[in-house]
Formats: sequence, structure tokens, C-alpha cells
Amino acid sequence: MKILGKVVSGSLNKGIKVVLHADESIESYPIGSLVTIRGENYTYLGIITDAGITSDDTNAYYMVNPRISNLVKDLLLKTSKDVLRTQWVEIALLAQSSGGNANLADTVPCFASSLVETNENEIREFFGTENRMNLWGIGYPKTPKDILVEIPIDVKKLVSLSFGIFGKSGTGKTFLGNLLAGYIVMYDLVSEEDKKLKLLIFDMHTEYALELKDNMGNPIADGVAKIFKMHFLRYTPDEEIARERNLRLLKLNLRNITLDDITMIAPVSGVSPAFLQYLRGYKQIISKELKLGDLWVIGLLLDETLVDRLNNSEDGRKILDQLSVRLNMDRDFISNLRNRIYERIKSKLGVGAAQAFITQSTKLRRIMEYPFTVEEDPISEIVENLVKKDGMHITISLGKYEKETPLYMLIANLIARKLREKVIEKSLKGEELETKIIIFLEEAHNFLGRETYRTSPFGDIAREMRKKGVILCVIDQRPSELDPDVISMLWTNFVFALTEKHDINTAVLGAPRSHLFEKIIPVLRNREVFIYGQAVRFPVIVKIRDYKVAEEFFKDESKKLASKIEESIEMLREQGLL
Repeated sequence: MKILGKVVSGSLNKGIKVVLHADESIESYPIGSLVTIRGENYTYLGIITDAGITSDDTNAYYMVNPRISNLVKDLLLKTSKDVLRTQWVEIALLAQSSGGNANLADTVPCFASSLVETNENEIREFFGTENRMNLWGIGYPKTPKDILVEIPIDVKKLVSLSFGIFGKSGTGKTFLGNLLAGYIVMYDLVSEEDKKLKLLIFDMHTEYALELKDNMGNPIADGVAKIFKMHFLRYTPDEEIARERNLRLLKLNLRNITLDDITMIAPVSGVSPAFLQYLRGYKQIISKELKLGDLWVIGLLLDETLVDRLNNSEDGRKILDQLSVRLNMDRDFISNLRNRIYERIKSKLGVGAAQAFITQSTKLRRIMEYPFTVEEDPISEIVENLVKKDGMHITISLGKYEKETPLYMLIANLIARKLREKVIEKSLKGEELETKIIIFLEEAHNFLGRETYRTSPFGDIAREMRKKGVILCVIDQRPSELDPDVISMLWTNFVFALTEKHDINTAVLGAPRSHLFEKIIPVLRNREVFIYGQAVRFPVIVKIRDYKVAEEFFKDESKKLASKIEESIEMLREQGLL
């Protein structure tokens, strides 16, 4: 066992300082690396949080003085390394082990305890071993020297409570998301849990339903829903992708859009606060006084241009027919409806309200450019699949609408509201869900931010639904924009590189002695992630496993499962049961 350095000072709260031996190179000890300290009674596991060099000013002067020859400098380095400089690392203690029992560190190693290389057996002792049941390898630990033993994630514990994935764009969040989703699917297939797991993945960039992409937008691997397509229903509002890639077309049912939905998308649509102030009054006038009822959103947005557009589609003509019946007007006169609404608003709410209606409602008209309907109910179909034991996992992929935040928010809120209503309906009947539902929510601050958490159906789910069987995977680039209550509900966190101080503080808040890890997060490399919480035994930084390797494994397992299903069907046919 090679001794790399000695403990010279420190504390549990501030970290342990280790002076490296003179023949060690400080360049071999990157920040975030896992290291081992041999104490008198315990073996300690820690993460390097800082590294540096100190030297006597006089000696340092000799080494940088241009008048002193390189030959003399080399000689000084060879013979007097310890005198010339001190190399040190600071270590945050994670865990301690004695007699095979590993626990969170609550003591510190004695003075002059030895820093040694972490070995594979210690990784297994502290973190466990992949069993491909509940424990699945997530990636290799970051260590001074490569160790080819993966850190396992306990999927059973992961899906018991909500969890978070944070990091800047391009750091590896989607790779990890697909990996975790694949493990959840696999765990559900091999476990004997009473409740089946169901994934609902809001897939902004269509990298779960179709292919993951590199930074240039080129496909590099199949997403989890494409690999396990026998177990997923894949929806999209993008008609072209639906047609060409065999996904189900998801249309917005305009009847289901509520006042809260409009209120939530208004800020991202550029609508003024004045408009929102009058919105409830607008709805009252349009739905009750003009008798449009649940078609009030159409009345809010309708003008001559929109009437022309509605005339050009089958769904649009159905809407005009229904408006004609409710208003007792010929379709040719519907284009004048906006003027009627304006005059009624002016009379009831005043000139200011009428002006806000005319100038601001046009900013919401983008809603009518998305696929819409007033008859189909794909949202109910999605929710029914999620709550049925024999239902399917679901992806909602935006396709060409990936930058259309209002559409994303509308779809997500409509599904979340319907799901919440279904769960409450079952609860009032004294029934439990047959399934455990895990919702992957990208750009989660749109729904769980400080301004939206109390009004969003996702806020209700986060607060009320955990014990009823619905949890969230909160995915975001800016964790500091999430409501603090949401952060406190996350029991496992995966933190990629972040640079903003508030984001870093928020992302590591739940880690033991979290302040010690704040320096590590900004320097994490691509696909390096800091993991802490109940799904991993101790905090650790890992290099996420190559998704292409996982993809091949998932495909092999998917083929095996498909073959077993075919064999079972054939057997039933032979027995005359099919």
C-alpha cells in the first residue's frame, strides 16, 4: 500500500488538510477525486475539494530568479523538494468504515494518518455492487487513478421520492435522464413490486422519444422510448414527426384550457399585467354573458384573420359551427364577434379593460397555431394509461415546437391537472393507484418557480401527491429559480456543472456539509456529476457511463423481452386461449 501523504490539520466541518509526499505530483490530484485515508480505527472516504502549493518566499525566489541557471534549479528540486515547497490537498470527509460497516463520517482521522490510493474493494464496500435488480451502475467514480468499478444507483430508493437533475446546457442532463429512465423501465420489468412504475416524460427536444443528439444536432443514440417502444406511447404536437416517425399526434383541446393556464403562459407570451388583472372579467363576459361557455378561449382570441384560418381546417370549421350554434349567428357574422366582446367589456369593465383586451389578447393568438381540437380528448387517454397497471409509459415530445414554451406549458399543465383530478377521484372512492408515476419535467422552473409553484398543477402534485403515488424528476438549468419548497422535497440530486453562485448553493443544499462541495461544482467536466441523496450510499462524483454502451444493453434486453412475449403468445395460441 503506497502512502501518498499525511493528515496535518482540519475538521469535519472545514475539511481535512493532507500534505502530499515530496515525490507525488500535485497535478495527479484533480478537484472532485475520491480518496482514502487510513486512520487508527477507521478507513475514511473523502472528496478532494481544493489543492495547492505553498513555499518559503526566499526559496521560491531562487526558483523563479532568471539569473539562476536551470541546472541549479533542477538540482535544488531533486535534493530539497520538501524545503522548497509543500503540496497539499483539502478533503471533505464523506464516510468512515470499520469492520465492514460504513457510515457517514462523524469523526476525523488522527494527525499523521495516511492518504492512500482508493481501491476497487473499498468502492464496493462503501457504495455496493450492481446487481441489475435494484442496483444499476451509473458510472465510474472520479479518482486520481482510474478505477473500473461502477457506482450503483438504487432505483427502488430513487423512485420512492422526488429527485432532481441540475446542470448547464450541454453538460449531460439528457444522457443521464435517458439512462435513469432506462433503469426505471428495467427495474419495473424485473422486480416483483405490487405497483407497476409508469413514466411520464415531458421531452422538449425529442431526445427521449427518438434520438439523442450531439452539440451539432446530429443523432448519436436512440432514446429510451424508441428502444423500449413496446412499452411506450409516444405523443407529439408536431404533425410531420407524428406522420413520419410513427408517433401519436397530440392536439390541444381548447375546451380544457383554464384561467390558470392563460395566467401561467401570459408572462412568457409578453402579455401585460393589466390584461391579467382583467382576465377573470373577460372570461365572465365571454363564457356567461355571450354564452360561449367552455369555448371562452376562442372568444378571447378570435378576429377576422383567425376566422379565415379556422375555415381552412376540419377542426377549425367544427369550432366555427359550434360558435354559430351557441351565438345563434350565421358563420358569416362570427368575424364581428370581437367587436361585440369589445363593446361588452367596455360597458362592463371600462375603457382601460377594453383597450387591454384589444392590444394584449393578440399576443396569445399563437395558441391557435398549434394543433387543436374541441372533440378529441388525448389528455384523458394519456392519464388512463398512466393509472392502469397494464398501461404504457408516456413521452410528450415537442418536435419542431421545442422552443415554444407556451405550448409546452399548456400541454404539461393540462396533463398534470387531469392526472391530479384522477388521483383525487380515486382517493375519494377509497381506492389507491395501481401504479407509481414518475414525471420527468424539463425546464421545471416554468411550473415550480417562485411565481408559479402555488398556482401550477405541478405544485399541487409536488405538495399533495407523493403519498398517493406520484413523484417528480425535476430537471433544470437554474435550480435557484425553483421555489425553496420544491428543493426541500428532492431526496436524491444529480448535479452537473453550474457557474452561478445561487444555482450552486441551491443544488448542493441537501448534501451533508454542503458548503464543502460548492467549489467543486463549477469545475466539473462534461458528463461528470455530483450525486447525493437516498439513492446512493454516500455523496460522490462520477463520470456518467457511456450511453451508447447502455443503449446496446437496453436493446439486447428489449429484444429478449419481446422474444419472451412472442413465446407466451404462441403458447396461448397452441392452447386455444387466443
